[in-house]
Amino acid sequence: MSMSLFKIYSKIALLSPRIEVLLRQMYWYNHNLVSRYNPNTVSASIFPVTDIHTVDFDAILERLEGWGVRKGSLLIVHSSYDSLKATGLSPLEIINKLRGLIGEEGTLAMPVIRHYKNEPSPIEKLKRDFVYPECVYNPKRTPVVSGLLPTFLMRMPDAEISLHPLNPLCAIGPLAKDMMRHNIEGDIPSPHGIYSAWHFCVSHNAFVCSLGTDLRHHNTIGHVAEEAFGNWYWGDDDWYSVRNFRIEIERNNTIDLKVKERKAKWGMLHQAELNRYKDLLDNRIIKSQRFDNVLVEFEESSKLINYLMSKNSRGYPYFK
Repeated sequence: MSMSLFKIYSKIALLSPRIEVLLRQMYWYNHNLVSRYNPNTVSASIFPVTDIHTVDFDAILERLEGWGVRKGSLLIVHSSYDSLKATGLSPLEIINKLRGLIGEEGTLAMPVIRHYKNEPSPIEKLKRDFVYPECVYNPKRTPVVSGLLPTFLMRMPDAEISLHPLNPLCAIGPLAKDMMRHNIEGDIPSPHGIYSAWHFCVSHNAFVCSLGTDLRHHNTIGHVAEEAFGNWYWGDDDWYSVRNFRIEIERNNTIDLKVKERKAKWGMLHQAELNRYKDLLDNRIIKSQRFDNVLVEFEESSKLINYLMSKNSRGYPYFK
């Protein structure tokens, strides 16, 4: 979607959450005609690149420090290296600077979201008779689709990677092993449930930042409010699908695992994502600043989850 169309879409969608949901349904039910106008495709380029100026990454680090990140922090980073190229730093150099910000006593985490060879399309997932195929997850080899920085991070010798195949985290630091230790325990574990790496991060009051992208579409930790506390407004039977994975831990060590995943219809047809993003900005849950063409956003996970839980009685930000 072009920037001008996105502005028009946003202006209409922000009239009310239900109008946004209606627009999403119009899009997905007419996907073959309007797929080029997917509103999510602009999330990494909210601010279009015109003249490229060199961005001082140390100034970004100072801003993160001003927002509360310090030695010993647990920091989750979402990123777009396409935008971060303006810093003149390589992915590894950026990672090392982030690690320097939080020190040896801090833990750096990034989502290492995967692409599975036989993963069905979003439209297929909306079909009533749809059944998920079994997928194979190799934590070290399955391709990462969440960016260059996490790909570099997970290749570091001391990196720990979640064994849960959906929205896995990778981390380095003193909390990394404990973060991943119990991720596939429990009865049909969900990616953001009580045993998940994401819930671990909330329980340790992780900071979350986005570098070169936003926390509108890339705010995975918010799903903890939906999956970890057992009191979600929308019932489990309508909320989850069950999927089968084979997890290849080592060459001769595999696990067959059933996991829960939010049904595709909720994110595609019923989520008022733009309205939630505006609410989080208006309530100062998300802090946002541009460094030329590099957008940097920040939130404290505990404040985010408390805010989302306060609206749980209405099923926010989902509307049917």
